[in-house]
Amino acid sequence: MRKLLAAGAVALAMLAPGASAQSGAWTYAYVGGVATATQRDNGGRVTATLTCSPPTGDIIITDYTLGRHARRATIAAVRIGAMSVNVPMSLEGRGRNARVLINLPQRPPILAAVQPTDRLSVTVNGQTHEYLEGGPARMREVAYACWGS
Repeated sequence: MRKLLAAGAVALAMLAPGASAQSGAWTYAYVGGVATATQRDNGGRVTATLTCSPPTGDIIITDYTLGRHARRATIAAVRIGAMSVNVPMSLEGRGRNARVLINLPQRPPILAAVQPTDRLSVTVNGQTHEYLEGGPARMREVAYACWGS
């Protein structure tokens, strides 16, 4: 019995590092008429949000990782799979609190071609942030919840 318990403890110890090295994840919420998908990193910090609220129906991408690279930038490239659009962007906050805001106009054509294996990324001043798997699907989910309201 002791050998079995010791073997179980060793197996759990071996699993612990893998469990702590989990990749980040997307979450989704629809609260107060605002659809929001949030991406968090391994440490639980928010790295990006995708939001949409009626009546404008614009999708707003907020990236919390590109702030220091976005000084003097006015354009961001948003890519889903093989499709890319250049759109105006703004920078809010300073230092570690800086974030890039990208306003995609209502019903951006880039969503029409989304495939299940596509990745979502944003490039500002030559720096690219590729979002976690499922980003385009989350963007579509946010858009449809907003546009259906």
